[in-house]
Amino acid sequence: MTDDVCDLCKGAGTWNGNPCVYCNGTGEWNQAAQSYVKNHICQCITLDRKFCPVCNKPCHHDTSLSPKQTIDSGHGGMSVPEIPM
Repeated sequence: MTDDVCDLCKGAGTWNGNPCVYCNGTGEWNQAAQSYVKNHICQCITLDRKFCPVCNKPCHHDTSLSPKQTIDSGHGGMSVPEIPM
């Protein structure tokens, strides 16, 4: 990608038929869009569950047509509650 266009909308100013939220429709490069594209969560669930609409790469999940979701047990990422001694 070039340094003078928005990484999300590729300089078009629109993304998925709406004004780009990162460049406000200007199509100009900005660090927020670059960071989002670089570290985004796979958005394949919004389309066909085969390709991510953000980066146009195959689904980032391990299984095709069945994206995995992590459900927190409520213990802050631990499988059991921490018991203080």
